[in-house]
Amino acid sequence: MQTALRLFALILALNVIRYVVAGPLEQMTVLPPLFTAMAESPDYFNNSFSTVDWVTSFLYNGAMWGIAVLVFHSIHPQLPGGWLAKSVQSYGLLCLFFLSVSAIYMNHYSHPNSFYLYNMGSAVIAFGVVAVANTILYPRLVARRPQPS
Repeated sequence: MQTALRLFALILALNVIRYVVAGPLEQMTVLPPLFTAMAESPDYFNNSFSTVDWVTSFLYNGAMWGIAVLVFHSIHPQLPGGWLAKSVQSYGLLCLFFLSVSAIYMNHYSHPNSFYLYNMGSAVIAFGVVAVANTILYPRLVARRPQPS
């Protein structure tokens, strides 16, 4: 039970870091053209989020980062290297999966591909920031501490 609570705390912390740290980086780089691409295709994109839309969006994103944490927790013992290497390997793999799904959608829908390309850039920033944050937080919040003999 303690591990589950620690994992939940990590998920919450990484979600906050995703928006507080990665958000400004995205705002300086990929979000302005991403939002422009969305505004240019109002038939495809909801550009006026209601409170329910925002809550739903945060829940979906929270679920994604929760899955990323559970994947990392499950596979890190088999990964080589220190915490940074393990985080980059795990979160990098999940980022590649996200990018490949985005590319599949980009190929199947008729609205501008620029949306997907900027969304992919956003994902690289977010997954990168979260991987580094996980490097710092996972060992402190979740990793088993040696018990005194």
